Amino acid sequence: MLATALTTMTTLEVVLFSKNNVPFFAVVKVPRLQIAPHVANLPRMKPMPDFKTEYVPCSEAERAGVELWIRRLDMIDSPAPGNKAWKLMYHVERANLQPKPALLTFGGAWSNHLHATAAIGASLGMRTIGVIRTTEAELARPTPTLQDCKNFGMELFPVSRSEYKEKDEPFFKAWLCNRFDNPWVVPEGGGGPLGVMGCKHLVENTDIKKPWDAVVVSAGTGATAAGILLGLKGTAPLYVANALKGFDMRQNIERQLNLALNDSEWSSEIAGGCKVWNDAHLGGFGQISKSTQSFIEKWNAETGILLDGVYTAKTLIRLQLAWRKSPAWKNRRVLFVHTGGLQGNRSWQ
Repeated sequence: MLATALTTMTTLEVVLFSKNNVPFFAVVKVPRLQIAPHVANLPRMKPMPDFKTEYVPCSEAERAGVELWIRRLDMIDSPAPGNKAWKLMYHVERANLQPKPALLTFGGAWSNHLHATAAIGASLGMRTIGVIRTTEAELARPTPTLQDCKNFGMELFPVSRSEYKEKDEPFFKAWLCNRFDNPWVVPEGGGGPLGVMGCKHLVENTDIKKPWDAVVVSAGTGATAAGILLGLKGTAPLYVANALKGFDMRQNIERQLNLALNDSEWSSEIAGGCKVWNDAHLGGFGQISKSTQSFIEKWNAETGILLDGVYTAKTLIRLQLAWRKSPAWKNRRVLFVHTGGLQGNRSWQ
């Protein structure tokens, strides 16, 4: 997104390659030009799937005196169910501006993000490339998630764990763009400014006109939480359940906001509207205990709503712990955002 400015000097960092593929950097300064990294005024891309928000009778909530509502992103009519549809909406629009529209992104063997990217690419006839943290031998025996990605037409490219750690480095992304004919690169999990601003649309006008007493959501990259914070405009506190062990999600939410807004002070102020549960991981990312599995089964039997083991089940377990610990939740009207991710349950089923 380009905008002219009278008194600006933009520095561009360019990655070049020699004949033997050794990267080196060049710095180009362009006077009177501003590249605006924020996307605060992006319109909602049409069409987007509709979602339902329904009241869910739940014995635990009733005992705590909590009125529980669930935003059913898991039930949307989209090849990319859950929050992924919104995370990817602007990335898809941006990829369509490439000379040869394509999406390249990153993930592991059970990645919901890879699965959603492959599915939405197939539905649009768009080429997709998945950079996978795995080996050639492991890729020869793909997980059901990666097999689905292959069936959707995604090209899977294995890299070592050490290479994967460089996924956000400019030289590595430039090398991938050169190798795969200049696709649009989507950050792991679909975050970044485009992902954040897409998730802003998970908040409706009715959420502002009749504010919730609390909104609750899971977090991996923090992009969905950042987008919801922007959408809520301070009308309700956001409780964020961190799926990662040993990681302060509040910092990542603030970083995602700053990527979108390019204003660290403003981003810090907005991030102040959330309460992060950094103890919600229940053993670590992707660790799904027998007790978590049992919770999923009991919750499904009572409500008819299926949860995933990595994010939503752990978030509801942590939410119920908050109800039991504090009487302040009594008579509160709470919105839980169901972010989907159900295909990943095959990893433990």
